[in-house]
Amino acid sequence: MNPKSANYAIAAFLAIGALCSSQPAEAKKKKKTELPKTELSQEAKDSVAFHKKLKDASVTRGMFNTYLDNKGKLYFEIPDSVLGKTYMLVNRVNSLSQTNDWVAGQVVSSRLIRFSRNDNNLFITLPQSTSVVKDDDPIRASFDLNFAEPILKSFKIDHKSNGKIYVDVTSFFAGNEKSISPIKEANPLSKLLGGKDGIKGTYYADGSGVISAKSFPQNVEIKSRLAYTTPTAANPYTVTMSRNIVQLPDDPMPVRFHDKRVGFFSEYKNLYSSKLDGTKTYEIINRHRLEPKDEDREAYFAGKLVEPKKKIVFYVDSAFPEKWRPAVKEGIEYWNTAFEAAGFKNAIEARDYPKNDPDFDPDDIRYSCIRYCVTPTANAMGPSYADPRTGEILGADVIWYHNILNLVHNWRFTQTGAVDPRVRKPVFDDDVMHESLTYVAAHEIGHCLGLMHNMGASHSFTLDNLRDPAFTQKHGTTPSIMDYARNNFVAQPGDLERGVRLTPPPVGVYDIYAINWGYRLIPGADTPEAEKPTLDRWIAEKANDPMYEFGAQQFLGLVDPTDQTEDLGNDHIKAGDMAISNLKIIMNNLEDWAGEPGEDFEPLSDKYKAMCQQYLRHVGHVYPYIGGVEFKEIRQGAKDNGMQRNFIPKAKQREAMKWLLNQARTSDWMVPAKLIAKFEEPYQFRDKMQRNVVACLFISTNLQRIKEGGELDPKLNYTLPEYIAEAYDGVFEATKKGKALNATERNMQQAAIDVMTTYSGLKPKVAKSSRSFAEEDSMTVVDEFAEFMALSTLPEFPCGFSACQAHEDGDHSFFRLLLNQTPLPTTELRPMMTSLLRKTQNLYKTRRASVADTATRDFYDYQILAIERTLNGK
Repeated sequence: MNPKSANYAIAAFLAIGALCSSQPAEAKKKKKTELPKTELSQEAKDSVAFHKKLKDASVTRGMFNTYLDNKGKLYFEIPDSVLGKTYMLVNRVNSLSQTNDWVAGQVVSSRLIRFSRNDNNLFITLPQSTSVVKDDDPIRASFDLNFAEPILKSFKIDHKSNGKIYVDVTSFFAGNEKSISPIKEANPLSKLLGGKDGIKGTYYADGSGVISAKSFPQNVEIKSRLAYTTPTAANPYTVTMSRNIVQLPDDPMPVRFHDKRVGFFSEYKNLYSSKLDGTKTYEIINRHRLEPKDEDREAYFAGKLVEPKKKIVFYVDSAFPEKWRPAVKEGIEYWNTAFEAAGFKNAIEARDYPKNDPDFDPDDIRYSCIRYCVTPTANAMGPSYADPRTGEILGADVIWYHNILNLVHNWRFTQTGAVDPRVRKPVFDDDVMHESLTYVAAHEIGHCLGLMHNMGASHSFTLDNLRDPAFTQKHGTTPSIMDYARNNFVAQPGDLERGVRLTPPPVGVYDIYAINWGYRLIPGADTPEAEKPTLDRWIAEKANDPMYEFGAQQFLGLVDPTDQTEDLGNDHIKAGDMAISNLKIIMNNLEDWAGEPGEDFEPLSDKYKAMCQQYLRHVGHVYPYIGGVEFKEIRQGAKDNGMQRNFIPKAKQREAMKWLLNQARTSDWMVPAKLIAKFEEPYQFRDKMQRNVVACLFISTNLQRIKEGGELDPKLNYTLPEYIAEAYDGVFEATKKGKALNATERNMQQAAIDVMTTYSGLKPKVAKSSRSFAEEDSMTVVDEFAEFMALSTLPEFPCGFSACQAHEDGDHSFFRLLLNQTPLPTTELRPMMTSLLRKTQNLYKTRRASVADTATRDFYDYQILAIERTLNGK
C-alpha cells in the first residue's frame, strides 16, 4: 500500500468512527442487537478446536515447530517449505538401564529421509544415495521410475492452516517403531565379528512416551523414553532415545574419490550412465567440510596457512576427571599438525562442555563430543555419521569408557615393565597415564576425521629403528597413530635411559600425509575427476617409502603377516624374541612389581592373564607366515607393478615354523612354580598355545595357499609335499629320535593327530542321542584355532570394523574380511591326512618297544588303538 492510499484509509476509518460516536446511545444499542449472527465455517470451527487443544502445549520454534501437550502427544507443524528437502534422521541413546547393547551417547542408526504429502497424509520417504545418475542423462526418467522412494511412515494430517499442516507423530517417536528401535536385530556378520546377542525385549506402552522436543534453525531433537519387559521379569529394560532430524546442506559438499592406497572410510556408489557399457562402481571418502573463508581463498591457494570457515570442534564431557581432561584435549588438538599440512591452521579445537548455556545439549547432533561412559567396559571408540550423498562428516563422538584406564595400564605394564620402572606399580603416576591417554584420544579422533586403522604402518620400521633414541623421539613406535602399535616392547633394559621413546607418536608422518591427501583443496579442480591426477601423483611420490603405505585391517583370520594388530617392526620373529625376553623379566618379578599387599590374588591374577595374553600376541604374530600372503595395492599400467598376492618365501616360512615349535616346547616359563598354586587354571594359556601352534602348521586354508605358492614358483616357495614332510618331522621330532615324551610333546602330537583325524573325514559321526555332555560342547583343534584366529583379529578398541559410519547403508570401507578362505580340496586333503595317520601309527609301533618311559609307552599304545579305530571307522 502506498502512502497516499494509506492516508485515505485512515481518514475513512476516522470518519466512520466519528459517525458512529455521534449516534444516540439507544440507536447504537439497537443497531448492535440487530446484527445478524455469523456462523463459523466447519473449517474455522476445526481450526479453533485444534488450536484450543494445543493451547497448553509446550512449543518450540525452529526448522519446523513442535508442540508437546500435557498428555504426552507430540505434534509437528510442517510448512510447505520443508517438503522435498533432504534430511538425516539420527537415532542416538541418551540414557539406558543396561549397557549390554549400547552406551549413553552412542548413535544406533542414521538414515536419509524426506517429507512429502497429499491431502490426507504426511509421508516420511527414504531417498537412496547409493545408485546415481546424472540429471542430463537420457536414462534419468527410467532411473527415477526404478528407484522410487519407499514410504517409511505415514501420518494422518490433523489440521491444515496457511500452508502448514499439523500431524501427530507420537506413535513414531514413542511407540514400538522398528526402524528406530534400540532393540538390536540379529546380525550374522556382527556375530562373526565377536558381537553378542542383543537384549530381548517386548515394548511396554504404559512405560513409554515422549519426554521433550526442541526445534533449532537446522534440526529438531526429540527425546523419548522406551520401556521393555524382558524374559527375566526382574530385569526390565528402559532406554531414553534422542532422535535428531537434521536438514542436510542445499549445496552438498564436493566429493573426493576414494583410493584403497590411503585409508579413509568411504561411501559406495553405483553409477548408471548411457555413456558406459554397464554400470560403474566407485567410492567417495568421508571427511569434514573444511574450506577457507571467502576472503582467504586466494591466500590458501597461494600456499599460506588460513583458518577454516568452520572449525572442527570437540566438546569434552564435564564428567571427565579433572586430571585427565588435559590429556584428552591434547590428543584432540594433536591433529592441528596434520591439518596444517593441508593448509589449515587451528582447524580442530577442544572445548569443555559449556556451562549455563541453554542451547547446548550433547545429544544435539550439531555438537561433536568426547563422552565419558561409566561402564565396566575397558575400551574407547570413535564413531561418526556422514552425509551419504557426499561423505561429509556431519557429527562425531568419541565414546570413552571408564575402564579404559585398566586397559592402557595393562598394555603399558606388560609391554614396557621390564624397561620402565615407572610402570611397576598398581596405580601409575599421573604423567605416565597422561602419555597413554593422549594416544587413546588422538587415535579415536583420527576415526572421527575419517581415517581407518592402518595396521600395516608399524611394519615399515626396523628393530634398529625401534631402539634408536633419535628415531623413536621423532617417530615413536609407528608412522601412524591409526595403527595398533601401543608401546615399545622391542626396547630392552637400559634403552629408556639412552633416550628411546616407548610410546606412539602424537600424530605420525602417514597421518599427516593422509589428512593432506583427503582434505587439501586442489586449485582449478572443480570435479572429482579433475582432482584425480593430483591425488594419484601424491600417492606416487610416496610409493617407494613404506612409512606412507596403508595396510588394511584383516578380520576373521590373518593371511598377511605385514599387516597385523599389536605388532612392531618388520621382523616378527626377532621382535618376538626381544619382547618375550622382557616378559620373562616381568614374570620373575610379578608379585614385587604388580602385587598389592593385603589384597587377595584376583588383581594379581588379572595381571598374570594380561602377561599371558601379551605372550600369545607375540606368538600369534608369527602364525600368518605359515601359508602367508603379502597383499599389495597395484594399478594397471604402472611401472614395476609387481603382484597383488605375494607368497611368503620358503626360507621365511621355515624360520617361522621352527620358531613356533620352539615356543611351544619352551613355554613353561608361563607357569612359574611360585605362582601356579595361587592362580586358577594357570596352564590353560600354555596348553592352548601349544595346540594352536600345531593346528597352524596343518590348517587346511594354509595348506591351500602353500600349494598355490609352490605351483607359482617351486624354487622360491614351498611345494606342498615338501612343506608337509618338514611340518610333520617338526612336530614328531622327539618320537623320531626315540626320546621320551614329556607333557608338552604329548600335547603337541595329540593335537596333530586330532587335526589329521578331523581332516581325514574318517571319524565316525556319533548319534546325537548317544553323545555325552562333554562331546556336545567339545571343539576340534581345527575349530579352536579358527576361533582363536578370528577373535585375535578383533580390535580391543571396537572402532575397527563398524568404524565411523552409522547410517543404514552401512560401512563400505576397505578391510580384508577373511571369511570362507579357500581350503585345500577334500580330494587332496583327506587322502593326505589319512596317509599321515597311517604314518604316525607305524611310527608309534616302531618306537613303542624301545621306549623305557611308561607315560610315553602308554601314550603310544593309546594312539595306535585310537588311530586303528579311526581308520576302521569305529
